[in-house]
Amino acid sequence: MTESSHSAPLVSALADPDRLRVLSRIVLAGPGGITQEELAAAEPHNTRALARLIATALVRRAEDGRLTAGHETFAQALRPAAPQDDRARPAALASLFTADGRLISVPVRQELRRALLKYLTDRMFQSDAVYSEGEVNIAIRQYWNDYPAMRRYLVETGLLVRTPDGSRYRVAA
Repeated sequence: MTESSHSAPLVSALADPDRLRVLSRIVLAGPGGITQEELAAAEPHNTRALARLIATALVRRAEDGRLTAGHETFAQALRPAAPQDDRARPAALASLFTADGRLISVPVRQELRRALLKYLTDRMFQSDAVYSEGEVNIAIRQYWNDYPAMRRYLVETGLLVRTPDGSRYRVAA
């Protein structure tokens, strides 16, 4: 994700008690880290939680396999987002946004709506990432309050691809 939502995956990853417990074990292990076997002994059902923590760079796996806390991820999340560059916004879309970058309305005309959705997709999501529904909602909310409708528009226009169970999203190739 980009702009102010660059910290959304971090916050989302920390919102789960299992992931917090796994991260706590790794942090408490100190700078030397912990092996996955040691972690599995303390937290037997940690596979999904650990995978998510690694994906968000909250946990790093060293070459020797030891797991350490990715403290620099917090520093990166605290860096201010780059100011929005209105020059990158197509002129046809300029009237759809407030001065602070929030969306005023979603156009009815299909070609203008498609251009808006493409612009927002490029601003909110990275093409090589997979997002949970919550992360997609957070990204959309920075522009538009009706995130279920916007999420549906993005899927219906083929800009986002949703897994069959509806739990994961990615930018269409």
